[in-house]
This record gives sequence, C-alpha cells and structure tokens, in this order.
Amino acid sequence: MRKQVLILLGLALGAVTIAACSEKLDAGASCPLLCPQQAISLKDTTIDAILVDTTVVGLPSIGSESYLMLASHGDTLETRAIVRFDTLPQTYQKSLIDSTIVHIDTAMLVTPIAHIDTLKRPKVPITIEAYNVDTTDADTVTAVLSSLFRPDRFLGSKTFAPESLTDTLQIPISTDSVLTRVLAGTHLRVGFRLVSSQGYDLRIGTGAVNQAVSLRIRASTDTAATAVTVSPLSQTPLNQSFISGPLTDYTIVLKGQTTNPANVLSVGGVPSRRTFFKFDLPSRIVDSTTIVRASLLLTQIPNRRVDSKDTIYLYPLAILASPIVTDVATALGFLSTPGSFAVDSLAVVPRDSGVKSVEIVGLVRTWKGQATTVSPRTLGLVSAVEGQVPAEVNFFSTRAPVGLRPRLRITYAPQTNYGLP
Repeated sequence: MRKQVLILLGLALGAVTIAACSEKLDAGASCPLLCPQQAISLKDTTIDAILVDTTVVGLPSIGSESYLMLASHGDTLETRAIVRFDTLPQTYQKSLIDSTIVHIDTAMLVTPIAHIDTLKRPKVPITIEAYNVDTTDADTVTAVLSSLFRPDRFLGSKTFAPESLTDTLQIPISTDSVLTRVLAGTHLRVGFRLVSSQGYDLRIGTGAVNQAVSLRIRASTDTAATAVTVSPLSQTPLNQSFISGPLTDYTIVLKGQTTNPANVLSVGGVPSRRTFFKFDLPSRIVDSTTIVRASLLLTQIPNRRVDSKDTIYLYPLAILASPIVTDVATALGFLSTPGSFAVDSLAVVPRDSGVKSVEIVGLVRTWKGQATTVSPRTLGLVSAVEGQVPAEVNFFSTRAPVGLRPRLRITYAPQTNYGLP
C-alpha cells in the first residue's frame, strides 16, 4: 500500500514539474532541458514589398463570361450581348415523320436569366430588343457590331413588367427573317439590347454555365408537329474551335471606362478588370522565420459610378502560370480557385474609402525556401462577380503618393531552437 502511495506521489510531482515548466516558456533557466532559453516574441513589420502592380482591362476574355450582361445606364455604361446560331435545322417532326421546313409559325428566343434579387427589381418596365447582327466584316469588333443595331436589322422585342422577371424570358422574333435563313442554309446571329427609362442591368445565361439562350421554332400549327429547339453554335473562325467555341455567346461594351489611370488599381467593373501584384520580400523574413500573419494593405478610392452601394467580394488568388510567362494579362488567366492556399476573401463596397486589409498568409507561407524562378511571388486580385455586375472597386497603386501606396504587413516569429542548449 505504501509503495502505491509513493508511486502516485511521484507521478503527481512529475506532472506538477512538467506543468510548471510548460507554463514558463519565457522563464528559460528554470528548466533548461525542457523549455527554451528565451521567450518566443512576435515581430510586426510593414514594408513596401510591392515590386510590380498593374491592372489589366478585359479579363475574363471575350466569350469566357459566366453570364452575358445587358446594361443600360445612359452615358455611364451600356453593354449588349451577341449569340450565334451557325447551324439552323432544315426539318421538323410531324407525327414522328421528318418534314421539310417551308413555313415557320413562331420563332422564339428562350432566354435564361440570373436569379433576380427581389429588392433590386427595375422600378419601371424594361424592353429586350433583338437584332440581326450577321456581317462579313470583323464580327467581334464592337464598332462594327454596334452599327448593326438599327431598324432594318430589327428582329423583334418584348417589354417585361418588373414582377414578370423570373428565370426565363421568351422574346418573339420575325418568322420571315428566320425562315429566309433556314431556306438559304445559312446562320442567324442575334444581338440583344436592353432599353429602359431608368438605369438597369440584367444577366443572361451562357453556354459556359449550361444556361445558354436557345431558338425555338414551330414550323406548323398542327398539334402533331414538334417544336425544334436550336442551341447556339459558333463555327468561325473556321477550323479554330479553341477560338470559335467561346464566341458562341459574348458581351460587347459600347459605353464604359475602358482604360485605367496609372495610379489606380481596379477590380471588377465593365469591362471587367483584374489586378496583378508581384512582391519582393526580404529572404530573412520569408525564409528564416515563421510567418504568423501577412496582410496586403490597400487604400481604397471611392467609386460612385454604378452599383456603388452593393457589397462585393474580392478574391486574392495565386497565379499558377509558369515563371516563363512574362505577359501579365496571360498570367492573370491562370489563377487558383477561390479559397485555395487558405486565403480569405474581402468584402468591400465600391463607394467606400480607407485602408483595406487582404489576408494572404497562406500564400506567403508557400514561398518559404522556394526560389523566385520556381515559385514567383505573385498574386491576382479578382471580383467574385466579374463580368456579371458593373460594380468596380478602386485602390491606389505604387504610383500614388507614398502614404497611399500598397504595403505588406507581416507578423512573424524568429526561428527558435528547442532542446539541449
């Protein structure tokens, strides 16, 4: 019995000794074999570590938008959408028998739209107009396409009350225009325009998210006749599917800010923008310490142009392009997915101002021990809704006055050796 008591006392004393030692990480000499000789202290520094920062306008590239944007905001912003139907049917089925199309009873553009926020419905009716924008000229050039939205090219339209905007719009178009192209064996290319007495923008589905606009043709009034649904398709440029495919549907910008001042970094907006950062971090910090926190500090400039009160999210994303890629626009096309490298998003309102902190510690830690020729210290900043809403966020760049420039704030712990002294 006495022996058991002695064992229990010994275990208790050992536990107390270990606990006392673990609570004195900053005591050093009290238990030299188990505790560090010096306290672990965190250091905090803010440095001008931005080697390069620049904004690229027009990303994502034409045809790779998640949605087509129809916007009408007067002289501030106006966009239109183009959808190509490069193959039209020659036949339809009636009582399960193929019949040649010689007449068209109805032709309808079935247009999926993004979910409408009931708090942001238009306050007045809106009209969606459709035009024939087929041309032998440069058919992706905005100046050429915009000139085709004229009365002699008009295909049809429909006006929608605010409460009628649900998930799909059906827009009737000229049956004669469609039949002419069916009989000629040619294609139909449609341009969409939004008309409203008050500024508004609408998102139309694309093939990129499997919600493309379709053309529904009914070639007979006979109830035994089946309607033909035509999906969009682009066949030009010929034999270049990697280019023609994305051009199945895309957005063009007629009015909007298409350039960016040198002293301003922009994210989002129309045309959409992405911002590129390249860092120059001291090796003594990135390679020889334990980084606890890394914050990219950006000074926001108020932007009150369009959707200035809406909160949007910005994502800091790692650039996955090879170091041999030196073109910034190309590099910004190869980005990690949101949430990768444990990097968080930033919620921001375009009309706000002041210093914003973008947390990138998860990415900065991956640079430890990596040569810049293998792992370039670069970052892309993008909007979660780029190309979908007009909201644009602006920050001062490294060309701005000193106190407004981007900086990097790092909290780190110097390396500490544990064990025997």
